[in-house]
Amino acid sequence: MRLEFADFHGAKRVISQRFTSQWRSLQRILTRMPIHLKASDQAGIQGNAIFDPVGTNAHMSERLAADGWHRKINLPPELRIWGTDVDFGRRGALVEAQFSNYPFLLNNVVRSELFFRNKTKFDDVRVGIVFIVTKAGMFPASQSTLYYEQARAQLASLAAYKIFNVPVRLIGLFQAVGDTRATWCTYSGRYARETLQTRRRRFVVEPPAGGRVTAANRCRIRIL
Repeated sequence: MRLEFADFHGAKRVISQRFTSQWRSLQRILTRMPIHLKASDQAGIQGNAIFDPVGTNAHMSERLAADGWHRKINLPPELRIWGTDVDFGRRGALVEAQFSNYPFLLNNVVRSELFFRNKTKFDDVRVGIVFIVTKAGMFPASQSTLYYEQARAQLASLAAYKIFNVPVRLIGLFQAVGDTRATWCTYSGRYARETLQTRRRRFVVEPPAGGRVTAANRCRIRIL
């Protein structure tokens, strides 16, 4: 996949000084990751190919764990009001895969800020950088789910008002238009987490009418 990213609160400098290996690992895994798609069950677009957050998360989890990242890191007891765990971590670097509804981005940022201020340690190192992975707005997806351009605007607004200080690198997952191969996942039900079948299929990513991607005007992904 093609990556775009936006840095907040000196993330570029912090990464170059302390977290180069973690960034290179994450960048390599995300760049090599294929698109994961599934059939929509939303009324009006049932059967259409849309972004698959479950398959994407599973792929990231497997590859990151194989490269030395810890998965599902339990939060300290005093911070359990903000959730049960962090998606991934390695020597002071945290990764949050944020493909769900857009309000959860604020939860990720606020609790990461608490880790940063409290000098919370993960893997025996204080939290120093947070990587937040999102999908690009070009992908058809379930309603109200977060996309990169939206997250970038929200973080810029929060940073302008000094709502957080923890260094953050926001990462967007993009795909070139045209003929491509993707991982197609089939599930037993709408909220199922276990795949019934996973296979590679050919697709065409078509640009939206007018060529400009917006929340209401996204690319179309057609099965070949």
